Amino acid sequence: MRTGLTIAALSVAVALAACSRTLDPPTTEEQARETHATIVSGANTLLYSDRLGYYASDDEVERVNTSCEGDRCAFGFLTPIRMEHFDVENAELELLRERRGVTLVREVWPSAYGDAEVYGGWLEHSFFATRSILFTNEVDPDKGATVVSSYSLGHSTGENPKAIDGSARWEGLMLGRDMLATPSRGQVIRGNADVTVDFAATGMTADVAFTDIVNIETGDQHGDMVWSDMAVDEGGFAMENAPDDTISGRFYGPGEEEVGGVFERDGMAGAFGGRRTSAP
Repeated sequence: MRTGLTIAALSVAVALAACSRTLDPPTTEEQARETHATIVSGANTLLYSDRLGYYASDDEVERVNTSCEGDRCAFGFLTPIRMEHFDVENAELELLRERRGVTLVREVWPSAYGDAEVYGGWLEHSFFATRSILFTNEVDPDKGATVVSSYSLGHSTGENPKAIDGSARWEGLMLGRDMLATPSRGQVIRGNADVTVDFAATGMTADVAFTDIVNIETGDQHGDMVWSDMAVDEGGFAMENAPDDTISGRFYGPGEEEVGGVFERDGMAGAFGGRRTSAP
């Protein structure tokens, strides 16, 4: 009889131990990976910049045009990229800090052919990032080359933001890379990003402003950037003045409470995102 009770008690103890292990709270890094996976699994829209490549000794930047449709993009006529390519399973994650409602994250991707570094901003329904790859493999014809690209992805309803009247505001950050032929080429820049939508009777328009732009490695300041009076249609906006002066954005989330996009101007290329700060 005592043996039966002992076995029963041991079974209960084992069960409780198993429950306690499964109830251990995830680490901060595990939570971050889960957040990233949740955003990717729910995303239906991908914006991707042109790919910009250079060698340290070159003044010129080589451009490979990117085209996107829904949740897929392609570089030139080759190399399609889909949502499943965005995972951080094998990346080294460094959670930085939160600024203006955006969680900043650095990803490092060491590999046999080169080293990739991603600076990103994560929200709830979307994230945005700038990515740089330095090719280091001795047998690679592109050894010594760096390729920079930026992206924004998330879930878009395809609807425009709503408001009774007046305007609405989204606040967040921009992240990018200095692409000018200087010693700071490829270094990360960061600034404030503000998107204002005007709900005028004649049509909805969006203004985007980047301010307080700084090179995070050198501390060098850059001038503000502004894009104005862009028509908002089916949850997005865009403007292209030249291949190196362009912006494209989308509103994300069930209530269009987030915004994100990619840009290039004044020798800088990157991405931006933010949250709505005004009531719908």
